[in-house]
Amino acid sequence: MSTLDQIFKDSNIGYKVVGKDVILSVKESVQEPAQGKKAITGTVVDERGEPVIGANVVEKGTTNGTITDMDGRFTMEVGAKAVLVVSYIGFNAQDVAVGTKSNLTITLEEDTQALEEIVVVGYGTQKKVNLTGSVSALNEKDIEKLKVTQTSQLLAGMVSGINVTQGSGQPGADQSYVRIRGLGTFSSAGNTPLVLVDGLSSSLENVNANDIESISVLKDAASASIYGARAANGVILIKTKLGKTGKARVRYQGTFGFSRPADMPKFVDSWVYAEMYNEALRNGGGTPQYSEEELAKFRSGEDPDNYPNKRHYDDLVSSGSGFQTDHYVSLSGGTERNSYMLSFNYLNQQGIVAETDYERYNVALNMSSLITENLKVNVKFLGKKEDKNQPTAVNSNPAEGLEGLIDYSMKVPNTIPGKKSDGYYGNQTGFTIEGWMDSESFIKDNSVNSVINANVEWNILKDLKLTGMVGYDYLSSDNKKFRPTLVIDQYTKAAPSDLRVRNTRNSLLTLQSYLNYDLNIKKHNFHFLLGYSQESNKNNWLEAYRDNLPSNSLSEINAGAESNQQSSGSASEWALASFFGRINYAFMDRYLLELNARYDGSSRFPKDGRWGFFPSVSAGWIVSQEKFFNLDFINHLKLRASWGTLGNQNIGLYPYQQVITLGINAPFGVAESFWPGAAATVVPSTDITWESTAVMNVGVDVGLFDNRLTFGADYYIKKTSDILYNVTASKILGMTPSVQNAGVVMNRGIDLSIQHRNSIGDFSYSINANFSYVKNEVTELANVEKDIAGGLFLNYPLKSIYGYVTDGFFSSQEEIDNYATQPRTAKPGDLKLVDISGPDGVPDGVVNADYDRKIIGDQFPNFNFGLNVNAAYKNIDFLINTSGVAGMNRLIEGFQGNAFYWGSNPQKWMVEGRWTEDNHDATYPRMLVLGGGEQQFYTSTYRVVNASFFRINDIQVGYTLPSKWINRLMMENMRVYASVKNLATFDNYLDGWDPERTSKYPSVRSFIFGFNVTF
Repeated sequence: MSTLDQIFKDSNIGYKVVGKDVILSVKESVQEPAQGKKAITGTVVDERGEPVIGANVVEKGTTNGTITDMDGRFTMEVGAKAVLVVSYIGFNAQDVAVGTKSNLTITLEEDTQALEEIVVVGYGTQKKVNLTGSVSALNEKDIEKLKVTQTSQLLAGMVSGINVTQGSGQPGADQSYVRIRGLGTFSSAGNTPLVLVDGLSSSLENVNANDIESISVLKDAASASIYGARAANGVILIKTKLGKTGKARVRYQGTFGFSRPADMPKFVDSWVYAEMYNEALRNGGGTPQYSEEELAKFRSGEDPDNYPNKRHYDDLVSSGSGFQTDHYVSLSGGTERNSYMLSFNYLNQQGIVAETDYERYNVALNMSSLITENLKVNVKFLGKKEDKNQPTAVNSNPAEGLEGLIDYSMKVPNTIPGKKSDGYYGNQTGFTIEGWMDSESFIKDNSVNSVINANVEWNILKDLKLTGMVGYDYLSSDNKKFRPTLVIDQYTKAAPSDLRVRNTRNSLLTLQSYLNYDLNIKKHNFHFLLGYSQESNKNNWLEAYRDNLPSNSLSEINAGAESNQQSSGSASEWALASFFGRINYAFMDRYLLELNARYDGSSRFPKDGRWGFFPSVSAGWIVSQEKFFNLDFINHLKLRASWGTLGNQNIGLYPYQQVITLGINAPFGVAESFWPGAAATVVPSTDITWESTAVMNVGVDVGLFDNRLTFGADYYIKKTSDILYNVTASKILGMTPSVQNAGVVMNRGIDLSIQHRNSIGDFSYSINANFSYVKNEVTELANVEKDIAGGLFLNYPLKSIYGYVTDGFFSSQEEIDNYATQPRTAKPGDLKLVDISGPDGVPDGVVNADYDRKIIGDQFPNFNFGLNVNAAYKNIDFLINTSGVAGMNRLIEGFQGNAFYWGSNPQKWMVEGRWTEDNHDATYPRMLVLGGGEQQFYTSTYRVVNASFFRINDIQVGYTLPSKWINRLMMENMRVYASVKNLATFDNYLDGWDPERTSKYPSVRSFIFGFNVTF
């Protein structure tokens, strides 16, 4: 008998040993309940459904109580009208009325005042209360609520200061991008933030959202300067889940559902097309093409081969099932010395277009082992395999893949049939959507990404720790595009077949070593960080092409003819070495100071300018901890200020070197035969240096009413200097000048966030709202005021739209004769371009490009906002996630905004709003057969459309099954839910078009059903 057995012998106290902890509980009584009492059982869990071990459960007003066991369960006898008081350290105590229930599931909420949230920062963690920089974070609880297939979607509407755009609804190719606090540069260095997964440079989509424990967004220089030359556009830190001490726990998450187009442009029927085409021909001085008899045949549908109403676009974007399924399973557990987490994920998405699909496999393994009392080893592995398939046009005119197919489905008129009864395809000069889809054409993208990360933590002394890490990221991707021969009709054949194959390999090796030291002297707390890092990247690719393959069923490169074969390839590498450090100081836990510095050396720059220094300083004052501060309803008030510099090294690989261009063939000899040659075509920039960004930030954090209401606000000024720009040079030079450091961009903005959470009996809720404003402008541009071709204008935002101002449409020839002369001969119903100015600075009666264009729009949003609501009543939970932008415009172009452009289909809004002799209050010009040079194609306010929108990204309803239903199945927790993604979008954009989409693939609305189980 053990000592504990002897201690509790002959008592009603039981115990369990968990690691070094002894958990006491009241032994279950085998006696019948006393008179007036009843036996109840229950389970206490946290907001994620995890059991709370050792929670106190006491009958209110009595000494009758117990504590929960290792599974969060308890059993006790209570009075008929009993109220239970359930409490545990770090959680809000909760009163629960028993009523008639005999089995209860009680969910405890985290006490935001008692728990000091830990936030991941560069090379470590900090308490949120002690942060002096501008950092936003999503924790595991936030992430698990948002069921997403692409990690970038987690940030949409959730974090202030971030613009997340999803450009397409295509599976595996949603064209998402993230921008933090505006646009900092117009060069090829780009505006993409640095993403680090467990300390290694990566991308958001390289990690499965289910495997993420936390995401931190570093928005100012104070928080990001520790990453120096790569942090100019902000930094996103992702930490993956680790194993947790305790018994093995298996989790399964499964979903299935389907997607349909959320909105579609509404094209007219074939007979309306024919009527409008006749009108367009008459307006252009031509003769109508379709007779009344032919119009009647289109309407009747009696001859679909010759007079069809074939809705090419509608049929194409509804030809796929849109079915999707997602399965995730994880196993975690461990002891105090060893822990593990292993997960697998499978995702399959079928597109709304046939033959379009995306398949992804993820695996993650995190293991930690305490080798000795002061030596710990952590090993992490992430693996991902992706397969993307899509059809492509056989002709070379459309863009490849779905983009070209969908684009041309808007172009090919509804008067052109699909597949006819004789087996041939209707076509418009060889363009046939149905024929392309029936062909064996394809584009296949396959990739495998493996990341291994191992680190050692050595606690040399109690307050001194050395961490060493090695990471290796290897990506192998293969692209294959096949265009077969296709017999379109008896006169037309697409040939020859061709095949293009491209293989790319990329590797990134990362080495890091850093020391952390904590020093506490009475009321003075110091933390020191000093480290070294180096990265080396290698990339190579090889491409081959052949045509005239012998069969459409044979798509291998060696089967093609050698006569027209092509091959190409290249390789590149770069390296980065860095020293970094940080000092944190806190006095009396209320006066805070932080210093960061990084010294980077990059192979992308010449030796004399290879190293750059990026410092930052920040300070904070927790006013609420001062003795003079006695406002009871404000329990936290912190003021912050910071300044620092950041860099951007993504300027290309060898801009300072004299690069020789290969493949320049030249004639030699008497026969003047062409021989392969090489030449210097670009003048190197030998003094090129970093694009540098200086950021000033001031902020305030407020917690009210026991932190049930929190508020954060930041104001910042971000100045990016030495932006790379191609300075114009005389053609006499004979070579293209390299880019120079010659531009400056300024961003000024405000980030606001507010959170409120509360519980009222069995009902709990939380509301999170955020709002951001940014003003962006080019303040220096070499020695010019505007670069129209580059879209750059001094003192105006990046992505500005430059063009003419319109004033409706001409209503008569008399008005035309008395109006400013237009660039093209105008007719009634044509756009009316305004004469703004002339050579003398005043209108001169002539509209021309030199004097009558101005900034008429901005394609990057000035405002971003989001609203997120979570609520729960007993076992039912509800979530709504929304986001939006304002102050953004888009240009309508091509088939989207022009009827009969190369014969394209008109949309209903064009027909209903067109100018006619009877409709001068028009929204669309008179109908014309367009070739692209007409006045309505000029960039003007007519083509600029307000692209602001508010979107309901996700609405979700879930139900957690009672413990008594699932315990007998050995389940700890089970939740079922239904979700609708992209439920609704509110905007004033073109009818049937999504203002956020930059792709022709329409936005989709997804209906998802899922369940989560923990064993």
